[in-house]
Amino acid sequence: MYSNNIKRFCYILTVSLMVFLTACSTPSDKVFKQNAQVIADQILDKMAEKKFIEVLPFYDQRFYERITPERWLESLEKLDKELGDYQSRKLVASNVVHGYSTRSRATTVLVYRVIYTKKYAIHKFTFTSDESADNIILVGHYIDFPEDKPGEK
Repeated sequence: MYSNNIKRFCYILTVSLMVFLTACSTPSDKVFKQNAQVIADQILDKMAEKKFIEVLPFYDQRFYERITPERWLESLEKLDKELGDYQSRKLVASNVVHGYSTRSRATTVLVYRVIYTKKYAIHKFTFTSDESADNIILVGHYIDFPEDKPGEK
């Protein structure tokens, strides 16, 4: 008799805990993704306007540990010539992951498909939050452009 009551109690406790944790994390994930999306959209807007120097301050120092701001600026200008003028974009994937790192509390990846006049490109932005979770930090921006022309895929 006690065994069934303990099992029932553990089951109810487990389900309640899962519901509580899901309810608590969902809004913050949504807000984190929305805030990251605002930054990514600002960067893509500046790039569409060919104001490449204005995108440099968006990136965290950790991004510039792998490439200098000057080199990143050169890369963006070179890509602009290769891809052509901006046409449109669509957010095609996103993911928020909570980690146990002491350097960050959450990481989100946003993947955009951006159509240009000559080609399309995939822009993958990686954001993290600082320890206070108040600041969203852009630590990665990977740009890939398949060989297909804009309307082919």
